[in-house]
Amino acid sequence: MVPRHRLAAGQVKCDATHECPAGHTCCQVAGGQWGCCPLPQAVCCSDQVHCCPNGYTCHTTTGKCSKGIYSLPWFTKQAAIVNEPEKVEAVKCDATYECPDGHTCCQVNNGEWGCCPLPQAVCCDDHVHCCPNGYTCHTTTGKCNKGLSTLAWLEKQSAIVKPLAVQKKVEAVKCDATHECPDGHTCCQVAGGQWGCCPLPQAVCCSDQVHCCPNGYTCHTTTGKCNKGLSTLAWLEKQSAIVKPLAVQKKVEAVKCDATHECPDGHTCCQVAGGQWGCCPLPQAVCCSDQVHCCPNGYTCHTTTGKCNKGIYSLPWFTKQAAIVNEPEKVEAVKCDATHECPDGHTCCQVAGGQWGCCPLPQAVCCTDQVHCCPNGYTCHTTTGKCNKQGALELTWWEKLPARKSRQ
Repeated sequence: MVPRHRLAAGQVKCDATHECPAGHTCCQVAGGQWGCCPLPQAVCCSDQVHCCPNGYTCHTTTGKCSKGIYSLPWFTKQAAIVNEPEKVEAVKCDATYECPDGHTCCQVNNGEWGCCPLPQAVCCDDHVHCCPNGYTCHTTTGKCNKGLSTLAWLEKQSAIVKPLAVQKKVEAVKCDATHECPDGHTCCQVAGGQWGCCPLPQAVCCSDQVHCCPNGYTCHTTTGKCNKGLSTLAWLEKQSAIVKPLAVQKKVEAVKCDATHECPDGHTCCQVAGGQWGCCPLPQAVCCSDQVHCCPNGYTCHTTTGKCNKGIYSLPWFTKQAAIVNEPEKVEAVKCDATHECPDGHTCCQVAGGQWGCCPLPQAVCCTDQVHCCPNGYTCHTTTGKCNKQGALELTWWEKLPARKSRQ
């Protein structure tokens, strides 16, 4: 998407952070993102790629827009513009709950708060979904309707509990004097009176001493499910608690992705779109191939269902967050030779003609095609254009950049 810092005259607002040019229509595209149809008051086609003029009907089988005897080719949506507001403020639900800026507070089951990822949204009466402003929820079809326009409805997310004092330090969850669980986990007793860790915060420990459920859910040992009203999830398996070392380190250290990016303690570095780094909020997590989601260690990503699977167990996958840019106090260039250098955190690699190029990774592997490179510990596969490592996710290789001349 194209970033912008100022709203131009006549811009069409999609939500608090996305907009389309004047005379366009906001339409949802794949992944719940926004796209722009280059027509005013257009009809958004259900393939989430195309659109038709107002009053026309999308025909996905023919790729046409029809209206009576008239037929014309459909239009392709463009990426929406990201409008970055100067100040981002949370949306207050009540004294203790809030939603991110550009979201809407909606009540979910048991009278708790959820967050719809749209501004001034319509909260659907199923207490789970929501629709854009001006649309009507249709619970039988799971759609949002507005005249001839139909969108898939959105699912609410859990509201944020405002802390009394925001803690900067990430700490392990203490089970007793000698056992602890990672941050965001819950201590649960397992067989033999030992401690286990449920990979959820404030979780419900099931009586079988093996499994656990999310906060607010009830364990059903006969079905192996977690129930909350009409919502049913597969329960999770507890992991072994950590035995604290004799000398416990007081310092919580970030997880390093590369020389300039890091993730909070207890997270996992995962690549996202564009070769950037994202943070999965789980330790030693599995990075899903869609470059958006991740799963707990030992689980498998299922991109068709949006689930994390491990045997008979299934739970919703997690969304990666943006990595933290770590700005070192002193940045030094990497010397290739007496006259050429690469930026800090890069690796010098030779390119065609015996020149120097810069791989945007520290201590990288320079591929033999003299164009690409891979992270340290990976192997270049020139036939597939991938970086491979035994037991790790396959990555797309990186392209080297030209080295710069050293400053005299």
